[in-house]
Amino acid sequence: MSTKKARSFFRHKTTLFVLGLFLVVAIWEIVAFATGFLFVPEFFSTVARAFSLLGEARTWNAIGFTLLRLCLAFIASATLGVFLGTLAGYFEPLGNLLRPLILLLRALPTVALILLLIVHVPMASLWVVGLVLFPVIYQASLEGSSKAFADFEKLIRLQGKRHINNITRVILPLSMDYVLLGFVQSIGLGMKVEIMAETFAYSSNRIGLGQMIYSSYQQVDYERLMALVLICLLLVFLLDGWMKGMKIVIERKLNLSKEQIDA
Repeated sequence: MSTKKARSFFRHKTTLFVLGLFLVVAIWEIVAFATGFLFVPEFFSTVARAFSLLGEARTWNAIGFTLLRLCLAFIASATLGVFLGTLAGYFEPLGNLLRPLILLLRALPTVALILLLIVHVPMASLWVVGLVLFPVIYQASLEGSSKAFADFEKLIRLQGKRHINNITRVILPLSMDYVLLGFVQSIGLGMKVEIMAETFAYSSNRIGLGQMIYSSYQQVDYERLMALVLICLLLVFLLDGWMKGMKIVIERKLNLSKEQIDA
């Protein structure tokens, strides 16, 4: 794609995205006026309230604790998911062995998982987020590893046995697109699950955005509640954009490496 076409394509996507935002705002305002602002407050007053909340130290403390829990759970689930998913794609029996567990984790309702853990497990939100993200990252790693092995199976079998070095030197680098896609898909999901877990596992001494949302609900302050929701959405967009940016950078590096290998 030429530079001119790429710029035109980018402008087209940006225009559609902006129009989509206007559509969302219009739907918000229609619902707000139709319900007499009973549950959904006026959009622009909610935005102003969100900026007001961002001027409070307590809000930034809550954001920091929520992101910290999300990062810890994401790192743990990503490490285990990539490790097991890559191995399962390389060794098919392992994939068959883990399939029932993955199906169970994907099918288990998140609310049920939260209710099972919040009573007896300390820092339940970490476990909930980790258990929800693990199958997503595992499946992405499994698909990437399986495809990479299928493409290079003949070359690997020529060596007479499956060397473990093939995983780090061949399989994992070639499956990075799938792994990063799993990361991108899981980061927004993880944010939503973390806030949900904080809300259900409400505790006055456990700082987080979920705690602030639940407190607003108790006080019947729906404008503050929706302002916090807007802040959560902004965080998801920023995290998602950051992950996609990393994906683009890594893809470029992988393409350069492939070109050097072919040369």
